[in-house]
Amino acid sequence: MKRFSLAMLGCVIALSHAQAETQALVTFDHTEALEGWTFEFGVSLMTKNEIDDFLEGNITVEDGDAGAEIYQFTATKTLTEWNIELFGKQYHPLLEMPLCLELVDENANDPFLTYNGALQLRWVDFPWNAWVQTSFAAGLGLSYATEIYAMDKQRHPNENRSNLKFNLPIQFTFALPSAPEQQVNLYIAHHSGGFGIFDVGGFNSIGLSYAYKF
Repeated sequence: MKRFSLAMLGCVIALSHAQAETQALVTFDHTEALEGWTFEFGVSLMTKNEIDDFLEGNITVEDGDAGAEIYQFTATKTLTEWNIELFGKQYHPLLEMPLCLELVDENANDPFLTYNGALQLRWVDFPWNAWVQTSFAAGLGLSYATEIYAMDKQRHPNENRSNLKFNLPIQFTFALPSAPEQQVNLYIAHHSGGFGIFDVGGFNSIGLSYAYKF
């Protein structure tokens, strides 16, 4: 019994030590520097592509009736910064909340609005940031379109399509070190039914935007 008690005590000490090390490796920070907003305006084009196509560099813009220019205005709030130590190096990924309003101007239909909200992680530590400040962001949220996208109907004929989708924003951001508040963004807007949660399948647009970080 005594040996068992000593073993349990050893396990508790070891777990406490491991937890203390973990807390030292990952900390959270919220300072006045993080309290600003980033405002962004951009235009994307509807594509025929799946997400995998973008990884292969295959981009095909839809120019038929389902084609669309999508104008977006996004306000992004930085919520917190993680301070992570890995292999002796410090990293500072950000947790953000982008709120996006889109005006969808389809080739064969009247314009309509789409409302998007998400939480996203942004990786900001790239080795070439002294020359071009770069970040990569990806997130998950919800999207509500006031009309069903023509591309959604074209890709899934004779199926019931939902106005409510999952919203998966993906973004690369570039800025000059001398003017980090002014950013050029290359982004993908992915809308998905969530494998049957709202419906099956989705669609993608790819665009370019300008952002200013206050």
